[in-house]
Parts: sequence; structure tokens; C-alpha cells
Amino acid sequence: MDLLLPVGHSLGATTDPETGAPAHRVRVGPDVVRLSEPQFAVWALVHGVPDRDAVLSAAADLPDVDSVLKALVDDGLVAEVTPGTPTALSFAESYQLKPLMLGLGNRADDPETYEVGLPGQPVAQIGAVLFRLYQWGHLESDLWAACRATSVIADVEPGPLLDAVLEALPALLGPNAAYLDAA
Repeated sequence: MDLLLPVGHSLGATTDPETGAPAHRVRVGPDVVRLSEPQFAVWALVHGVPDRDAVLSAAADLPDVDSVLKALVDDGLVAEVTPGTPTALSFAESYQLKPLMLGLGNRADDPETYEVGLPGQPVAQIGAVLFRLYQWGHLESDLWAACRATSVIADVEPGPLLDAVLEALPALLGPNAAYLDAA
């Protein structure tokens, strides 16, 4: 199954200096991109809905939503990736996972489950290996390097770890606990 994953970190709303229309700034690497209201709505939806059909359905009231989504993919603001395929490796070599919230540690009632969020307000629960990658993976050059480094420490294979990370990304990207950035 193809996953749709948002790329970039929202810097908030602004006004387009040329048109005066509302716009939203998204940083990808060193660049800041301005998104129109419909573009931002679709980009924001992808955070919580990693399935193309579900995004198109949820944004059906927007004009020409299919073209908006295609443009976001073409512009690199939404990535399409299928875990377990060569495109997954290419994706992982092109992006970094950047944490935006605190790693709160493991739960007292379930030591194998770790929480991410703010003190007293966890927003995501992940396993121990993914938690290590969440905490330290951004220090590596890209997501694949983070998977390789984490796999050595956790004594797991990097390929299956990458697949697990890709499947878990919507739980981290949805509540803005992390974002994907260009490597």
C-alpha cells in the first residue's frame, strides 16, 4: 500500500506579498514554500490520512483536489512511498525524521511502550526501537542512516526496521510530534 507522507514543517499563516491572499509557509530544508489555502488544506490532511483515496474523499469539497495533491507530490511537499519496495529505500535516503516534541519515556504500566508529546500530554505511543530512532535518528544524515545506526544498537535488521518506521510515521506526523525534512 502506498503511503502519502507530508514533507516539511509548518511555519504558520501569512499573506502572499504579491496577491494579498492568505498563504501558509512550510519549510523544507533551507527553503520556505508558500501554500495557498487549498494546498495547505490537502497538505494538512495528509498528516493524519496517509491514504490517497481517503485524502481525496476528505477534501472532496475543495476545487480540483486531485490536481492539488498531484502538485504537492510533484513539488516534493507530499511523498508517496510503499514500504518493502526499492522506493522505500530511495525515500529513506532522501529524508530525515525530525522530532518536534519530547520523548517522555516508557509507560509504567507497559514498559515496552514509549510515549512522545508534552509533559502530562502524550500524543503518540511507539515501541522501544522506534523511540530510540525518534530520539537520536535526526543526528544521522538521513532516515536510512538512522535505521542502520538504530538497527546495530537494537540488534534488528535495517530493512524491516525501515518498513516499521514507515508504517509508524503517520502516528508521529499526524499530531505534529515530528516532521519529515529533506536530507
